Amino acid sequence: MSRVFHAQNPDQVFQNRAEIETHLLAKVMTAQGGKTGTELELFVTTPEGRPPSFDQIEMLLENIALAYKGAEMTQEKGRIVGLNLPGIGDISLEPGGQVELSTKPCDTVEELEQCNRALRRLLDGASAFLDLHVEGAGHKPAFLQADDMPRSRFHAYYAYCHEQYGKKAQPLIDTMKSCCGLQVNVDPMGDKFHEIYRALLLTDVAESFATRSERQKRLHETYASVAPEQMTPVFDALACRDNDTLVGHIVDRLLSLRVPFVPDETAPEGFRAAREVFGKTMTVGDFLTEGKLSVQILDNALSLQLTMPNLRRHGVLETRAPDSMDDIGTLMKTAAQYHRMTYDDTARRALLDDFASVDADRLRVAFLSRFDMDAKTLMAFDIGGGKTVGQLVTAVRGADSAPEVAAEATLAARTNRRQPQQGA
Repeated sequence: MSRVFHAQNPDQVFQNRAEIETHLLAKVMTAQGGKTGTELELFVTTPEGRPPSFDQIEMLLENIALAYKGAEMTQEKGRIVGLNLPGIGDISLEPGGQVELSTKPCDTVEELEQCNRALRRLLDGASAFLDLHVEGAGHKPAFLQADDMPRSRFHAYYAYCHEQYGKKAQPLIDTMKSCCGLQVNVDPMGDKFHEIYRALLLTDVAESFATRSERQKRLHETYASVAPEQMTPVFDALACRDNDTLVGHIVDRLLSLRVPFVPDETAPEGFRAAREVFGKTMTVGDFLTEGKLSVQILDNALSLQLTMPNLRRHGVLETRAPDSMDDIGTLMKTAAQYHRMTYDDTARRALLDDFASVDADRLRVAFLSRFDMDAKTLMAFDIGGGKTVGQLVTAVRGADSAPEVAAEATLAARTNRRQPQQGA
């Protein structure tokens, strides 16, 4: 979850859907372009592999602040909950006591790697000093029972989950605490936005097919069971050939998003539960209908979406598919893959041209049922246009595909050439 975003005209209220679309298009068209950043979540554990207490996490952050000149502490009620490290990025606290390392937006992949290595050195050094262990992994069962971290946004979200989903809320909260992922954030450029969005959608989906990890499964079983519209990529975007049409599909999804908390400068961390302010938890569409959708509320709501990829308040695209990883080399391979699909026109257009005839509905079916098939069946699944899931994975991952995935993809491609097209 992200810090409050203060818009230039925070109190302006949207009167209709068209004004929302114009607002989002302005973010895209004014983006500078060319920068890439990562947000890597890591488990910090005791020597026994257990989740840390908040006291331990606070000492960890304090130790890092002492080791980095110019570090700025983020506090809530006098307790340290995050750090800003000028020149390299931020370190923040996640719901189960996980630590997120967020780089600054970087001009080159080389600069991005330098920032990631610097952040990881600081975290590893402070952890070793306090006899704690750092681990990059998608899912850690011990964290299912992690203590609640004392941050107002987390508590507001938990209360919203219990109100909205009842008994299904606890598995959802447990998943938040026990899963770690990698997000790669890129800065889409003007008229190319619709191309970049489609290429990153295919990349995110291919990553989901290739891994099918325990983290992916838990997200699918919990989030998708209570909010499937927020966990399913906007597959309709694959048919878009201009920014206006694409933004229209994004707004369709955005209007259905429930907003559990809203900006409030008088509250800790700058947020208050929406129910406290408005008497109920509303969707973005409800806010619009009731004449209460301010620019401030909308821009902060953008950060709450789970859609892959997600257009955020600053006009950047945030990807969500990969699991957390423990080594910088693997992290940078993944980051470079997303960077290439964003900024390398030749690579991006080759992917889009090769999969231009993919059937969005078939790809949606494959994505939503990927845990119901064995690897061979999934890789052979026909997604239209003469393509299979395996061919998409290979096109995106190339030589970096896991050996078993690459083998299944090759077999699926050969089988698909020999056999008639799979029916709907």
